[in-house]
Amino acid sequence: MDVLTSISLPISTAEELNSIKRDAITPRLKLDMDHIKKYVKEHEKSSIVPGVKWGALPEDRSFWANIFDQIVPQFKENAFSGKPFDTPFSIGSRQRADQQVFRDQVDYDLAVTRTRVVMFHPALSSIYAFLPDKKGFYNEVLTESMDVMDITDHVITPLTHGGEVYGEASNALKDGDLSIISLGDDLNIYNKGKQFAFDGSNWETQVGTILGQPFHGSKTYFGGMYHVPSGVYDTSLDDTLATLWVYSQNRDDLLAGKEFPNIMERSAEDEKVNFMLGLAYDEDPDHPTLCGLKLTQDRSDIGQILPMGRTLELTNKYSEDEASRWELAYYGTTPDGGSLLDFLTEISVDDFRGGMVVDEVTKERST
Repeated sequence: MDVLTSISLPISTAEELNSIKRDAITPRLKLDMDHIKKYVKEHEKSSIVPGVKWGALPEDRSFWANIFDQIVPQFKENAFSGKPFDTPFSIGSRQRADQQVFRDQVDYDLAVTRTRVVMFHPALSSIYAFLPDKKGFYNEVLTESMDVMDITDHVITPLTHGGEVYGEASNALKDGDLSIISLGDDLNIYNKGKQFAFDGSNWETQVGTILGQPFHGSKTYFGGMYHVPSGVYDTSLDDTLATLWVYSQNRDDLLAGKEFPNIMERSAEDEKVNFMLGLAYDEDPDHPTLCGLKLTQDRSDIGQILPMGRTLELTNKYSEDEASRWELAYYGTTPDGGSLLDFLTEISVDDFRGGMVVDEVTKERST
């Protein structure tokens, strides 16, 4: 805690960054039915409240106007007040096995030793249904925040550049230029053709302390610390801001590969295969490949509940064509001999949803 506190934002800086977030999002909130319908479609299998999926909600404008009138004024008043979100969250859990990234390993014997806690509340998880210009919001926050942090290095993130990050990793490994790719607790530093893959340790627990009291309006408190819930609007953004702050304060050490135990640690497995957000670049940066198990886990849309003491045989419904495309993706190519970069780099900010997007786009676009 002493080390964590020592690297946390000064209160004046925290207040300035919190104001940047507030001023970037509040003018952009609006009742746009075209955007709402798109958002509902993308989240139709996810819960808005326990037992109710987004896909079950009506498309009637009056229904959404009522939701807008309830959520948005409260959000504007409270989300940036610095007061903790002192309301019970809906809580669930999903399996979280060890995330192996070994190349060419087909058989795995894994023991699930932990789960991922999922916390959400509609007042904080659904605000993006009313934010058509999410890219503009992220751009404004991160551009102005990096200026406050005095970061002048080339930094790119899927929050502002979508799938361009995949091409950036390829170019950085080939050209040797300094490039920083960050998303949440992932901090990938490329310099002179080498990658340092840092992970924020227990980031969901530590970000609330690093960012400080002005950010507590979207945090939940227990065990003496403020935590980042997994299902609120600023999970990825605040995780990324904390990562960039740690980078800004320890730039030279991080560029040299120095770890900060229990704060920012390197992943040897990721570095061995140049792994970044679902792809491994070690064999050929122009033809990155799928690698390991990271794309097969933690999929809420296809997960199944297994009653205690029961067994379940899991199968898939992949067509022969789809199975072939997946196999080729593990060799870094497509049926026409192209690279996964040909279509992954085109993923927009709005369509980027972490490693899952590699799964979805590989199936849909690599024909």
